[in-house]
Amino acid sequence: MKKILAIAAAGLLTVGFVGCNSKAGGSSEAMDSLSMAFGDLYGAGMGQQLRSMDSTVNIDQALRGMEFIANADTSKNFQMGLQMGMQIAQLYQGIEQQCGMPINKSLFMKHLREAIMKTTPMGQEEIMAIQSKIEPLLNKAMEQSPKAIANKKAGEEYMAKLKKDNSYTFTKSGIAYKVLAAGEGKNFSDSDVVKVNYEGRHLNGEVFDKSGEQPVPFNLKQVIPGFAEMIQLMKPGSKVTVVIPGELAYGPQGNRGIDPNETLIFDIETLGVDDSKPSVPQMPRPAVRPAK
Repeated sequence: MKKILAIAAAGLLTVGFVGCNSKAGGSSEAMDSLSMAFGDLYGAGMGQQLRSMDSTVNIDQALRGMEFIANADTSKNFQMGLQMGMQIAQLYQGIEQQCGMPINKSLFMKHLREAIMKTTPMGQEEIMAIQSKIEPLLNKAMEQSPKAIANKKAGEEYMAKLKKDNSYTFTKSGIAYKVLAAGEGKNFSDSDVVKVNYEGRHLNGEVFDKSGEQPVPFNLKQVIPGFAEMIQLMKPGSKVTVVIPGELAYGPQGNRGIDPNETLIFDIETLGVDDSKPSVPQMPRPAVRPAK
């Protein structure tokens, strides 16, 4: 039904404008009636559309945004600014999602205005210098987010409890592990592709990732640091439970389903080296080491 209303509205809009343009004038009463009819038609279609998108949609906020754009200046320059503003709004949203905190909009706009109004445009070297600052600043902002700070504290408290458990061994880097089966042979090296059964859990015990019925081949140069370090301490047939602090897991940026600075628990069983050396080995998420 909503598609029919949208099509009808688009068709009537075209007909309406053609009709209006084909006449030299038109009474105020006729235009008022036409305005009301279009308002009813568009309101019916858009109302259905808004409610079908998300049951939690705030109709008042949606109407404010709709009215702002609909009543805006139609000049080319202003419309160009609106399009750029939408890009900035998406940037705001992306940064807040990644950092866990909103960007300082007033500072952003102040520097944006200053950069735009410069009589001499920035050169390529100056732009590249600014770009080189972004990643370190982004990491620092993520580290200072409330969620990252809380997760780091929770991880430290968990590790402190493990230090009272004599069954766990701590490495110099900070991971803690408990040997369930020693295995046989020589330890794996970081150049190996190792066949592994594993299960990854949050500190609350909830599973976030696991191998399936078949073991997964892991390239140790392309997994999180704590995972790679643990496997190099193991032999074929080894089984361990390892606790990896956030800085040796996914860091302040987190990952899909994993919050910033989360300390993670893995049960790992190593089955041996994968001699087939797959060209694109599967890996625990993400497939890259976190930025330092």
